[in-house]
Amino acid sequence: MATNVLGRYGENAAARRLVSLGWHILDRNWRCARGELDIVARDGGCAVFVEVKTRRTSMYGSAVEAVDERKLARLRQLAAAWLETHPEPHFAEIRIDVIGVAIPPGGAPEFDHLRAVG
Repeated sequence: MATNVLGRYGENAAARRLVSLGWHILDRNWRCARGELDIVARDGGCAVFVEVKTRRTSMYGSAVEAVDERKLARLRQLAAAWLETHPEPHFAEIRIDVIGVAIPPGGAPEFDHLRAVG
C-alpha cells in the first residue's frame, strides 16, 4: 500500500472513530502556507486539532512517537491559523490530540489516542 493511500486510510478510520465517539468533524486536510491539519473536530465545547499517524509495523517505533516537539510547534501554528480563518464558532477550550493508527495484517485498525499533547 502506497504511503499516501495508507495515510488516507488511517485518517478516514480515525475520523470514523471520532464520529462514533460523538465528535463533530469541522474540517479535514485543511491547508495553508504553513502546512496541513489532518482533522479539526469539536468535542463538546472544545476545538481539537488532530494529527493522525498511520503505520503497518512498529519496526521504526509507534505511530504517535513520530510526533515530536518540532511537529507539535507546527501544529500549534496551524491551529492558530485555522482559528484566525474560522472566527465562528467560539470554543471554550482548544487542544491538540494525536491518533496513532496501526494496521495489522488482515485485521481491523487499532487506535492509540493521546489527548492534549501540545
